[in-house]
Amino acid sequence: MGKILLVVAALLIIGGILGFIVDRRRLRNVVFVLFGLGIGLIGLLLYNDDGRGVSGPLAIVLLIMVIGPIIGYPILTVFLLANGVMMILRERRSLGNLLSLFLGIVLAGLPIASVVAVNKLDNKAGGMVLTGIFGIAVYFGFCFLVVLLASFAYRRIPMTLRGKYVIVLGSGLKGDKVPPLLAARLDMAMAVANQQEPPATIIPSGGKGTDEQISEAEGMARYLHNHGIDESRILLEDQARTTQENLINSRALLPAPDTHVIVATNSYHVFRAAMLTRQLKMDAQVVGSKTAAYYVPSAFLREFAAMMVQFAGPNMVMLSAWTAMVVSVLVIL
Repeated sequence: MGKILLVVAALLIIGGILGFIVDRRRLRNVVFVLFGLGIGLIGLLLYNDDGRGVSGPLAIVLLIMVIGPIIGYPILTVFLLANGVMMILRERRSLGNLLSLFLGIVLAGLPIASVVAVNKLDNKAGGMVLTGIFGIAVYFGFCFLVVLLASFAYRRIPMTLRGKYVIVLGSGLKGDKVPPLLAARLDMAMAVANQQEPPATIIPSGGKGTDEQISEAEGMARYLHNHGIDESRILLEDQARTTQENLINSRALLPAPDTHVIVATNSYHVFRAAMLTRQLKMDAQVVGSKTAAYYVPSAFLREFAAMMVQFAGPNMVMLSAWTAMVVSVLVIL
């Protein structure tokens, strides 16, 4: 049995790697690799089972898997709470900017809530409640790990950038000025565009918000021009209100819908933007500019939440199935 599982694990890992090579914008590539590693670990346990227990490197791996979450949980909780406080001090108090603080509070309160729930219920019911909470937490934790690893692999594994057009995804202006977050996107876009031969055309994309004096596209165009980009290389898209509209409207300005493009955004936003380009059947590569370290946790959590909403159907099916199973067992007991 152990050998069979090892073969299955190898096939899954190879499938995930090949899938990444073909199109690195798919989440399933990471899912395949993680499932392959998990099945491979079980296969190794069975293959090396001689009745004397686990020893050597395999025992170290298992020990890390057990101790890691125990040590990591409080560290992650403290980190998120500290980051949340820093976000309050440095950024405006919006729901998106408070996500790290909110998650830190949830993680801090979860053990307490679990103990209270168990004490209020009998042993069997309390055990099932804990099982349900644990299962939901594991599901979201696994989803977060998949998104985190997929985002990391997309950005960190080198790719050759090529394209005659660079789309810059807009974000808010301060009046008619480009703030640092958006300036970083534009700096990245200029660097990439100037590396192309001939230099690529830049498409700043973004409409006018209620608190903005001009459209984001116009503000970005001014920034580009002030930093040496000739107006002939700037093509404005000034109607978009969302990332999806940024891409759809910018695609309409291209010579053909299947024209290869490079999309510039911030580091935390890269993978979701890449997924959107795939969803829209765009031939695109996405690059990300550096973002202040303190800003990344809340921003990435915001991206994760958006992806979970994007795949709300499958998530609801999985969570409903798990809840139904727990309730059924509780009723039977």
